Parts: sequence; C-alpha cells; structure tokens
Amino acid sequence: MPGLPYVAALIATLIAAFTDTRTGRIPNWLTYPALVLGPLFALALSGLQPMLLSMLGILVCALVPTLLFAKSAMGGGDVKLLAALGGLLGPYAGIEAQFYAFCVVAFVLLARMAWNGRLFATLGNVFAASGHLFLPQRMRRPLQPTMLTDMRMGVSIFVATIVCIVLRGEL
Repeated sequence: MPGLPYVAALIATLIAAFTDTRTGRIPNWLTYPALVLGPLFALALSGLQPMLLSMLGILVCALVPTLLFAKSAMGGGDVKLLAALGGLLGPYAGIEAQFYAFCVVAFVLLARMAWNGRLFATLGNVFAASGHLFLPQRMRRPLQPTMLTDMRMGVSIFVATIVCIVLRGEL
C-alpha cells in the first residue's frame, strides 16, 4: 500500500495542527514516532534504497528549520514535524510541503497584521529584526517584544501537507 506514508503524514499533521492550536506545542509523542515511521514504511514497502532515501529526506527537511530554531525563529516541534514529513513523503515532497507551509505562514501573518492594523509598522520591524539574525551575539541589542510576532505553524504544516499530496496526485 504505497499511500500508507501519505496517510500517516496527514494524520500526524492533523493531530499536530490540533495540539498546536490548543496548547502552542507539537508534542514529542507525535513527532518521534512520525520520524521513525517514514524509514520503516519505506523499508517494509519498498526495500533498503527507499529507506535510505527516506532518511535523507529527514536530514534535508530538517536543515532549514533547524537553522531557524537555532535563531529562535521556529519551535522545536515544528522542526521535528517538518523533518518527519521528509521521512514520510520523501525528500522532494518533504521540501515541497515545507515550502508550502512557509508560504501559508507568510500569507496568514500578513493577513493577521493587516487585520490588526499593524502591517506597515510590522514590516518596518521585519527589516530591523532580519538584520539582527546576521549579527554576532555580542553586537545584538535586545529586540522589543512588540517587534516579534508569535506564529503557530501546526495548521500551516497540515494545509501544506494536503496541498503537496493533492498536487502530486496521491490523494
């Protein structure tokens, strides 16, 4: 059943969307099994080479989120969930889902800022904060809390997973 990893990805991201919306966290009891299931499904359904490709998907899909996590720009649950998608969907579809998730988050953030009447003020803060990412620690000044926007990615990752699977013709 080649669709089994896709179903697992949809279930994992649906649960993550629910828990992230309710608690602001994507729990380890969800992400760790999802990380392990991708390579196991690949091995059981297709053999050793697809399992290695699944493991490569985990590494590739964890790269950018891990860098963002290191800069406090993303939560750890989001990182593990996106890495798990790389294992379940494979590296190519995992990267696609990740790209779609970032697009959904960007759209939602812009819409939320516009709704709250803070779009232009926040965009000005983005330039200040983005320069902050590239400065060495000793040269950074603390950012004002009003410059930061908290965004839960669980729902965006779920939507992105659906879009990716539908566009690939798997659903």
